[in-house]
Amino acid sequence: MAALLVELFLRPDPLAVARQLHESAALGRSSEPARRLGEIPSDVRVQLALATLTISQFVMISTTSTSPVYLHDQGHTVQTIGVAVSLHLGGMYVASPLSGWLCDRLGRLPMIGVGALVLIGAVMLAGLAPGSDRALVILGLFLNGVGWNFAFVAGSALLTDALSPAERASTQGIADLFMGMMGAFGPAAGGMILGVWGFTILNAVGAALVLGPLGATLLRRPVLASLSTPRG
Repeated sequence: MAALLVELFLRPDPLAVARQLHESAALGRSSEPARRLGEIPSDVRVQLALATLTISQFVMISTTSTSPVYLHDQGHTVQTIGVAVSLHLGGMYVASPLSGWLCDRLGRLPMIGVGALVLIGAVMLAGLAPGSDRALVILGLFLNGVGWNFAFVAGSALLTDALSPAERASTQGIADLFMGMMGAFGPAAGGMILGVWGFTILNAVGAALVLGPLGATLLRRPVLASLSTPRG
């Protein structure tokens, strides 16, 4: 169904638009050669983008993949758990148009900061709220998805800005690999932390990890601002 809807209604094709824009921008200038794959990680923007994508992915999935177990242990019904998971998944994607618009209006770096703050607030809300208060826990899980979305869209846009068209496929493939690894490692690590120390500590660890991209965004903002012109 999704493939059918995309085929019927996704017009014009974003790939065709991107190619036309690239051809227009490339007129009158020589094509920019791709850097060697080992040189690209030295770009500060690439470093921050990859850190944002991987850490937000790890924190989001480690705290939410274990939430059904936590809610079940707190005596909540399967219906409540279903609502919690559904709203979290909705939060992950429903904010995408807003995230993209804000990235263009406010910039990539401010939105990485906003995403980090929302994600920190979400995990602390879910971790500190009484387990019997399903409304607060569900709200925390929903905001967890929204914070991840803000960070993901902004980090992806920053990564694209840092790369020339010839570099994007390989580097974005590496970024996807890292995110997939976090998607596999996050639930395992989250389950172990939940089993040993509990849901509150799990969310506290997540909040501490998110402070990394937030701090880097603030400390390295002058350097990043000087490199703000997109490549290609």
